[in-house]
Amino acid sequence: MQYQLKIVFVDNEKLVLDSTSKHGFSDDLELFEVTTSEEIFVIPLKQIKYISCDAKIFQP
Repeated sequence: MQYQLKIVFVDNEKLVLDSTSKHGFSDDLELFEVTTSEEIFVIPLKQIKYISCDAKIFQP
């Protein structure tokens, strides 16, 4: 399943990823990790203002 993820940074720059396959936080909660069909992003959490995604959870 791929979904759209929008990341807004503290300087109000935006990053919109349309083909996100997974995202999550590192074990030490200092990095935000995003995997798309083309790239892997690792972003320091201190640089992120907020995160928005359009993924939906379906009951089996």
